[in-house]
Amino acid sequence: MLMTLLQILKNLSLFFSDDAILFYSDKCPVRLHSVLSQDFCTLHNWSELWNVTFKSQKTAVMTISKHRNDHPPLSFNNTHLPEADTQKHLGLLFHHSLSWHAHIIRLHQKVMTKIHRFRSFVSLVPRHAFLTIYKTNILPVKQIS
Repeated sequence: MLMTLLQILKNLSLFFSDDAILFYSDKCPVRLHSVLSQDFCTLHNWSELWNVTFKSQKTAVMTISKHRNDHPPLSFNNTHLPEADTQKHLGLLFHHSLSWHAHIIRLHQKVMTKIHRFRSFVSLVPRHAFLTIYKTNILPVKQIS
């Protein structure tokens, strides 16, 4: 079923669990719109054939470029897709300029939130227990970055 979908799509696509990404690169916005629209149409037809539901509300378009290009809006399942500056995929936050700044800020906030949560009871917990909590809750988030 998935192999069939990969064979009929025109551009590069990645699938993991219930996530999908369609990639297409072109300097011509009209051609880019045409190819992606064709693939969205193909996805729609395939989903009807195999009785699979795609949530177009969770779908966004992200143009990866240092220059913002005006291109016609894309739609999927009769829903106009919003343009996103960042997109989260498999725990990584991608920015349209391919900067890691937003991802690092998000990780920093996540770690600091956990640290502040544990600060309140640091003096109440034995050191070995606190180290275990630190190694299982905070260190994995820090090591991702």
